[in-house]
Amino acid sequence: MNLKDKKVLITGGSEGLGLSLAKVLVEKGCLVNIAARNAGKLKAASDSINSINLKTFLCDVSDFKSVNELATEIGSIDILINNAGIWTEGNVVDNKYEDIQSVINTNLLGTLYVTKAFLPVMIKKNRGFVINVSSTAGLTGRQNFSVYSASKWGVKGFTESLKLDLAKTGIKVIGFYPGGMNTAMYEKAGFSKDVSKWMNTDEVARYLVYILENSDSFLIDHTVVNRPKPS
Repeated sequence: MNLKDKKVLITGGSEGLGLSLAKVLVEKGCLVNIAARNAGKLKAASDSINSINLKTFLCDVSDFKSVNELATEIGSIDILINNAGIWTEGNVVDNKYEDIQSVINTNLLGTLYVTKAFLPVMIKKNRGFVINVSSTAGLTGRQNFSVYSASKWGVKGFTESLKLDLAKTGIKVIGFYPGGMNTAMYEKAGFSKDVSKWMNTDEVARYLVYILENSDSFLIDHTVVNRPKPS
């Protein structure tokens, strides 16, 4: 797939994997839109990329009204990357109700809301990509990850069903399942982890873009990337 001039939306695009994807896709000549709920981080992302091919939008994906406003502002897109996500861990008995709600609303409902908002125009054009960023925690159960895993298993189930729903269209659906990456996601949620040797988001982003670029020759409709195991 020739990515030049393709219109892209990346949720959670102001930092981490989302920002790395934005950088690579701008380099490839895409018209990139990133959405996030922190105005300061959006400005920092825009300044770091510094391209006329990048636009930023304030949006809370857990709020369907905010998502619908975003869809009205952006209009038609060619590639949707549902990347926005937040973290929590611990035993479900100890998790606060508001933390459970935030994780499910952002990770799972956010993915559904954004897809629902942008898919009708993609279906009308009968082409495009939907990439749902889940997690390796959405493939296997993990101790003390029950709430986060529930959200990411939900994304996996949605992705697999969406493939079937769109099988007779020109829209391709990819489930992306990364393991631990060197991001601030854990720190933002109040958990201390040494992520210094975990996967570099720029490298992960280039792998995902490689899949997009080569999708006319082959399609990897789901892929797992994981950090190296310590020696």
